[in-house]
Amino acid sequence: MKDYTTLMTRRIRSILLICNSYDSFSLEEDGRIETQIAQEYADLNLSNPPEIRRVETTTDALALLRAGERFDLVITMYHVGEMSVFDFASEAKACDEAMPVVLLSSFSREEYRIIVDNPGDLDYVFTWNNSTDLIIAIIKLLEDRMNAEHDILEYGVRAILLVEDSVRYYSTYLPALYKLVLQQNIESIKDALNEHQQVARKRARPKILLATNYEEAVALYGKYKSNLLGVISDVGFVLHKEDKTADEKIDAGVDFCHLVRSDNPTMPFLMQSSQESMRSVAAELGVGFLKKSSKMLTQELGEYLAREFGFGDFVVTDPETHAEIARARDLLEFEELLTTIPDEHFVRLTHNNYLSKWLYARGLFRLGEGLNPVRSEVFADVAEHRRYDVKMIHDYRIAQALGVVASFNPETFNDTIWFSRLGNGSLGGKARGLAFLNHILQKYNLYDSWDDVRISVPRTMVVTTEYFDRFISENGLAYVINSDMSDAELLSEFVASPLPRDLLAALRAFIRVVRKPLAVRSSSKLEDSYHQPFAGVYSTYMLPATENVDQQLRLLSKAITSVYASVFFASARGYITSSGNVLSEEKMGIVIQEICGSEQPGGWFLPTLSGVARTVNFYPVGHEKSEDGIVKLAYGLGKAVVDGEQVLRFSPKFPKHVLQTSTPELTMSETQGVVYAMNLRPEKFKTSVDDAVNLDRLDKAACAQFHSFPQVVSTWDLSNMRIIDSAYPEGPKFITFAGMLKYNTFPLASIVDKLMEITKKEMKCNLEMEFAADLDRDGNAVFNVLQVRPISDDSRYVEVDWNSVDEDGAFLTSRCALGTGWITGVSDVVYLKESAWNVLRTHEIASQVSALNAQMQREGRGYLLIGFGRWGTSQPSLGVPVRWSDISEAKALVECALRDFQIDPSQGTHFFQNLTSFNVGYINVNPFAHAEDRLDFSVLDALPAVGETEFVRHVRFPSELRICVDGKKSKAMIKV
Repeated sequence: MKDYTTLMTRRIRSILLICNSYDSFSLEEDGRIETQIAQEYADLNLSNPPEIRRVETTTDALALLRAGERFDLVITMYHVGEMSVFDFASEAKACDEAMPVVLLSSFSREEYRIIVDNPGDLDYVFTWNNSTDLIIAIIKLLEDRMNAEHDILEYGVRAILLVEDSVRYYSTYLPALYKLVLQQNIESIKDALNEHQQVARKRARPKILLATNYEEAVALYGKYKSNLLGVISDVGFVLHKEDKTADEKIDAGVDFCHLVRSDNPTMPFLMQSSQESMRSVAAELGVGFLKKSSKMLTQELGEYLAREFGFGDFVVTDPETHAEIARARDLLEFEELLTTIPDEHFVRLTHNNYLSKWLYARGLFRLGEGLNPVRSEVFADVAEHRRYDVKMIHDYRIAQALGVVASFNPETFNDTIWFSRLGNGSLGGKARGLAFLNHILQKYNLYDSWDDVRISVPRTMVVTTEYFDRFISENGLAYVINSDMSDAELLSEFVASPLPRDLLAALRAFIRVVRKPLAVRSSSKLEDSYHQPFAGVYSTYMLPATENVDQQLRLLSKAITSVYASVFFASARGYITSSGNVLSEEKMGIVIQEICGSEQPGGWFLPTLSGVARTVNFYPVGHEKSEDGIVKLAYGLGKAVVDGEQVLRFSPKFPKHVLQTSTPELTMSETQGVVYAMNLRPEKFKTSVDDAVNLDRLDKAACAQFHSFPQVVSTWDLSNMRIIDSAYPEGPKFITFAGMLKYNTFPLASIVDKLMEITKKEMKCNLEMEFAADLDRDGNAVFNVLQVRPISDDSRYVEVDWNSVDEDGAFLTSRCALGTGWITGVSDVVYLKESAWNVLRTHEIASQVSALNAQMQREGRGYLLIGFGRWGTSQPSLGVPVRWSDISEAKALVECALRDFQIDPSQGTHFFQNLTSFNVGYINVNPFAHAEDRLDFSVLDALPAVGETEFVRHVRFPSELRICVDGKKSKAMIKV
């Protein structure tokens, strides 16, 4: 695809204006010419008006030019010093041959004849009509001339050829013609999806090429005839540039019309003359006619351009009655029009290339070229031809939306717009990452890189942080920043507050088009940054789809206000404080996405698979290498993955080698047993401080009825005591994804590996990517990239020379650790008492740990935290379900195994991502699996307690602990 930013690259940015004091006063109207031109540029949606430098004489002007000053255009009046304007033009060209010099003045009849017959080195001569419209027309005419060859021949930009030798007439006519062209350009950008596309459409507007004699007209036509919208021509004009006005050929325009029509019978041709008698000549030639002296000239010109050049709305009229049959204002309506107009009108419009003309005039020349060469003879019937044209337009609209962050417009939002933003604030971190992924997919053209699979981000609408600020302000909620309200009280207050009206109108427009279940996600300014990713700190809510738009809007509003409320929840406050940020500076954007998946029997909705992929593997086994990355994969919604539950783990480089399915015993004990799905009944939706309240946690046996279940399971063959990698009717089922990983029934490993490789290259860091796929559908499978966040790099890592480390006397050693070297300044230890450990009371344990953490925060003390199972798990049976705010002061975390309580190490969860980002050491100790691991609790028990509860004990060493956590060697040691 060509880069349209290279269109209109040569611009008039600086003008040297030569005029005496009187002309300057008249021209500027008391010094306002720049203001007028700037206002005209703004009214016409043009950017960067030129700067104007004024001097009084040609001598002053030459002094500037000879001193090396450079201007893009020189405009000179007639009486400007002793040197004539003709001599000045020659001298100016000697300084800069490419610089246009234009004469602008009010001429007497005698001056007019002299100047027109002997223009010398002047590029153009114009009659001043006391309107800045002419200045703008001169600028645009010269810019069109400078860019014509590149833009028209290289990119296919369209042009209008104007043939006219009357200075007085084209000085009046050009501003009117440019007004129509620029107004057409304004209309054509209304369905552009973002500012970039608007700029591209502006630059692709039709150009105007002026010829003042027959020879020049023939040359311009011959060069650009394949890209002309049409020709507007005077009847009488001179044949050559050097000819005198008296030598004008009175029917040169007729000759030129014959030449054009013999070459292209369908080329629109508008003949103009001051003589009414020429109307009949034009009629005989079958071309349009305008009388130059007509009081309705501009209106008649506009009507002709709309009818023959494709300007304005696309209007279908009855050729006999001229009654309007259909009208399209933009590309969407154009597509809809082509599907509904009667066959006879469709045939007529395509035969005369009216479809292409309208597209060309709007700067959509690639699409116009796609339709233009096609003739009805290549199709079996009109219906096939119609389907071809409609599909081409629809595909173009889809292509225009790919990789684009569109500005959300409730009036034009439609099903081809994939990623849009509402508001002028920040997208927030999560949405920014998603927009980046959207860009990456388009940049590398990854959408259809795998057969029968569509790669994309989900359809997304981002509500920028502007609306968060307005919501807080309009509802008087700023007081909650310093309040001590509970999370539940705060949530109730927010949900009861209305969203801004224009946001509600935009949401209504969105859900009228998007009829699938929705995920409403946080996207704060601080989220997913390189060093403080805020992963899992804020809430995500999932909504079922309802037929009733009002009901859907209520659910969506509740979800958005609930996400807004989560900014001020206790866990978020703790995280923001511990990260060194200020709560009042946090701003929340909202990401609204279609949920990837399909409806299943029983009224549940879920994807075929969800996963998290990381470019770095902290626990490689067998053939795996750390740099190969790791994928954690689940059947159903991804909560099982991000919360660290039992799911499948594999390397994208070695998808056939999965430790969990390497033996029948492991397959039966170590594969996924719980599946998350969304209940599609709207009445089930609740607002809660626990955003998982709207998800159902199903046993895998309950999923046997689901259409997608057979694609992800293997079967235990009771007769032969073996695992069969498919869904046999008889026998227990286990979620193994064997068909995809071993037999490539779906190219999951290839897709994930490629996406991680490209995204890592673009982000220049290790990353974590969330994804989901739906294979339970007709046609192509869908693979959605849901989110990407950077993984904190190891730039803080300090090389540890273990040969010089004295490990004698260490009360903790481990061969499973993550960290960046030595941790200093810690003498406090908070640990769980083994004698009091109760897996049924882990919520109480979490509360007691949180209270001790708050005390440490008040005292400004860091500490070592030791516990059993996993810290931060969402399953209380696997460890202690603390949130980040509950342990924010810990400088190192230890997960210790008990003989009858051995849990796999944490990896890939939101909690763990935040842990590593804050450079908190992580140590896993399992002496029952690794002989090198040990943790001597007697050393801790021997110290007096600083604080103690039923489950938790706090001790303090008299001196600083020596803590070494070496993530590169996966080794740790702690000693007094």
